[in-house]
Amino acid sequence: MDNVKRFNTMTNIGHAKYVVNYHDGIKKHTDGSDFFDIDIFKNKKKFNEFVQSLINDGYIEAKMDIYL
Repeated sequence: MDNVKRFNTMTNIGHAKYVVNYHDGIKKHTDGSDFFDIDIFKNKKKFNEFVQSLINDGYIEAKMDIYL
């Protein structure tokens, strides 16, 4: 999935209510794996606004590929 803007969401991770992981299709770790940015929200309205802004910027919702 090179050069694909994608994100995934998680809820109730420890003390974090809403978590969004997103990859811009460019950033990489030194080993070549994709680098995901993270944002944490405790307010559902702000969470939904952020997810909508990602969708408007061309991101697609995808499951985390941690097992690949």
